Amino acid sequence: DAADDDADAEDDDQFMQDMKAKAAAQETLNRNEFNDMDEVTRMKIEGVKSGRYVRIELTQVPCEFVNNFDPRAPVIVGGLTPHESGLSYLRVRIKRHRWFPKILKTNDPLVISLGWRRFQTLPVYSLEDMRTERQRMLKYTPEHMHCDAVFWGPATAPNTGFLAYQDIRERQKGFRICATGTLLELDQTCKIVKKLKLVGEPYKIYKNTAFIQGMFNTELEVAR
Repeated sequence: DAADDDADAEDDDQFMQDMKAKAAAQETLNRNEFNDMDEVTRMKIEGVKSGRYVRIELTQVPCEFVNNFDPRAPVIVGGLTPHESGLSYLRVRIKRHRWFPKILKTNDPLVISLGWRRFQTLPVYSLEDMRTERQRMLKYTPEHMHCDAVFWGPATAPNTGFLAYQDIRERQKGFRICATGTLLELDQTCKIVKKLKLVGEPYKIYKNTAFIQGMFNTELEVAR
């Protein structure tokens, strides 16, 4: 075992040396290739190097940003890739936080903090049926276990973690974070099945079929 560990350590050292040599060779090649270019053109091709100061101009900044600006607190600037600029159905794995006193209900609005975005949406909770491999709708989140959820929101890279809030006010007596989870995939064709239990009276009975009356009270219930 000791010999195997030594061999693994030597392999790791050799891999690191190879990667350092490759990076040094690429840096030398870039220096020789871009040495005759001016700094502006080189910056457009290579980008801004680490450690340099840049000046960023922002447009359409809300007045609250200026009124609440604190020079002692850093401002984090981030960017979005082209595929993160659209909207999609997001399938996530979610779990109610153990310190949150209430369970979560389907179609109750939640404020999701996902990546660089914070948005409000209406999640639909579900659980995968092992026998039929279908997503079965849940009215409430289960106790002390994960479940799936689907909601409409901005496209984000999978495996991104998120937090969920019911109320984002700062001064609250209870715990604010109601759920945590991870983004699984962007799925436009996610299907969630729901079991319905309807009560009615038989109107006409045939050999294999029957007409049932009294199951719905209004046309709206029929449409839903």
